[in-house]
Amino acid sequence: MSEWISALILGIVQGLTEFLPVSSSGHLELAKFVLGYDEVAEESLLMTITLHGATALATLYVFRKDIWDLFKGMSKGFTDSAWKFTIAIILSMIPAAIAGIMLEQYIESNF
Repeated sequence: MSEWISALILGIVQGLTEFLPVSSSGHLELAKFVLGYDEVAEESLLMTITLHGATALATLYVFRKDIWDLFKGMSKGFTDSAWKFTIAIILSMIPAAIAGIMLEQYIESNF
């Protein structure tokens, strides 16, 4: 199968599974296996990172108005609800950051 078709299929899998309560990364790896995507680990990781990066850019584009409104609200002062929402987002990232730091060695050795 050509690289373009594989990339297209993997992009579709990423797009369909990113916002579902399932692992889009896991589905990408399964799709790679099914497609026989036998690239070396570095190229496979690059494809995964590219797909996730494209998803992040698409998300920023889709929510650009909300993000802009959030920044405008933050410029009005610390008591604005935009600041409260921003702080809640930052706090919600802390458990994942702690888990990532604590499990870094385990993850690197197994993947």
